[in-house]
Amino acid sequence: MTTDKSQSKLQGKLSGKLAVTSAGKWRAALLAAATAGAVTAADAASTYEGDGQVPAQLVISGKAAERVHDHISINADTAEKLAKACQDIASRNNSAVVVVVVDPYGLVVHEHRMDGEGWIQINATEQKARTALRIRAPSHVLTNRNVQDPFTNQNMAGYGLTTQDGGLPIIVNGQLIGAIGVGGIPPAERTATYGEEMCARDALEAVIGPQPPLQPELAAPRNNPGAARAGAGANP
Repeated sequence: MTTDKSQSKLQGKLSGKLAVTSAGKWRAALLAAATAGAVTAADAASTYEGDGQVPAQLVISGKAAERVHDHISINADTAEKLAKACQDIASRNNSAVVVVVVDPYGLVVHEHRMDGEGWIQINATEQKARTALRIRAPSHVLTNRNVQDPFTNQNMAGYGLTTQDGGLPIIVNGQLIGAIGVGGIPPAERTATYGEEMCARDALEAVIGPQPPLQPELAAPRNNPGAARAGAGANP
């Protein structure tokens, strides 16, 4: 009887130790997995890469998301932060901008115009944001295509798209959550480090994270002088 009780107690202790050890291993495995995920996200070259999981603080959530059955759209707070970041960049350059942020459906989430910007600048900036959204790429892609093909500007207008640069998709961990358009910077105020597309990119990096390199500037061929006028050089 004594031996049986001793064996029973020993087995109980061993089972408890195994349970603790097993739980410890599971916790260690989960911690390792979480750490690996964090390292992967931190090491990503840009927010265009990832598994599609978007941090909750960047998109609509709670009752708002339930009301419209949407959990992937950029929220008003993030959109406002992007506009504020771009406004600060413009102010540091003694300039003014129009900033438009749209959701994945092309609806305006936040729009801000600094003093001195008018209807043309606002309308053009909205087109830039929606163009980046619809082509899932910088609007500068069409700017460059217009340089190579003089009919691009006319053809894209038929789809409600613009060939002006300044529009960028907003992508987080590989998931598109909206798009941003920046306009209203006069050509005379643009520099090698300040322009509409650069303002959008810098705002995204400040609020969202690292972005891919901007599109290259293509020189208009001699037989297509109108391309430059329809592209970046004439952005309202």
